[in-house]
Amino acid sequence: MARYVVRRLIQAIPIIVGISIIAFFIVYSAPGDPFDRFRSNKVSPEVIANLRRVYGLDQPLPIQFVKWFTAFWSFPFDNTAWGFSITDGLPVRDKIFERIPSTLQLMGTSLILTIIIAIPVGILGAVKQYSIADKVIAVITTIGYALPTFWLGIILRQIFAQQLDLFPLFGKYTFGKEGDILDLLWHLALPAMTITIVGVAGWSRYMRASMLEVLRADYIRTAKAKGLASSRVIFKHALRNALIPIVTLLGLTIPTLLAGAAITEAVFSWPGLGYLGVSAVTERDYPVVLAFAMIGGAMVIIGNLLADILYAVVDPRIKY
Repeated sequence: MARYVVRRLIQAIPIIVGISIIAFFIVYSAPGDPFDRFRSNKVSPEVIANLRRVYGLDQPLPIQFVKWFTAFWSFPFDNTAWGFSITDGLPVRDKIFERIPSTLQLMGTSLILTIIIAIPVGILGAVKQYSIADKVIAVITTIGYALPTFWLGIILRQIFAQQLDLFPLFGKYTFGKEGDILDLLWHLALPAMTITIVGVAGWSRYMRASMLEVLRADYIRTAKAKGLASSRVIFKHALRNALIPIVTLLGLTIPTLLAGAAITEAVFSWPGLGYLGVSAVTERDYPVVLAFAMIGGAMVIIGNLLADILYAVVDPRIKY
């Protein structure tokens, strides 16, 4: 297993290089300039030119890329390795690391709730196939899966925050209650609910399909023929094998959660990594956008590796 992991990490190097090249040239080839918003009669062209020189934007793109790439992946690196934000001049690494805990709180809560809800719902849909319960679950999950995350977040905020006044509109804490766990959970409820609804819709369908396939297996029919109770057959014999695809799906969900969190964080002004990335794109903060893109690419690679490792852990037939 260790050799397999090392080999996969080595194979990831050209992928990282490719992601770096594509992300850099897409970002820097976009029309406009990060300093266009500063252009006015009160700001002289010399000031704009000096800002471009400070951030290295006056150099050819290949040279800019080499300088950025070598600094970004230099080890050990300090807080200036990822460059400085064009918006406020702060080190990009510090801004990223400051937002990661908030995103982990939102992603972790949503993932736990998704697993707790989706697995029983999927099992129920499989065991009661073609029943009224299965049809109701199918309709609800299909609708939930089709709902755009941003639209769902806006609707939940409109109903539960603005009309019913049950939850706050935005932010992570109420002013003056920073560090209060209950206040954090109160603010976390709607963003986590948004991601969870979409997640449950997809995961429950996977769980249902996996459970149906296992329930049709010969050893399940044999267990039923021996007179074992239905609950014992489902939870002792079928569930473990049905969870194998779901466990591997866990690794592939990590980068998807980051994308969903970015939209949800922007809707609810949740101070996480996704909200920072959306704001950076809007403000043309190139160093922050590139750092966000590289983190997303790294999460895709790590998620795929984790999925392969988990698959081998839960299924003894798989050997690396």
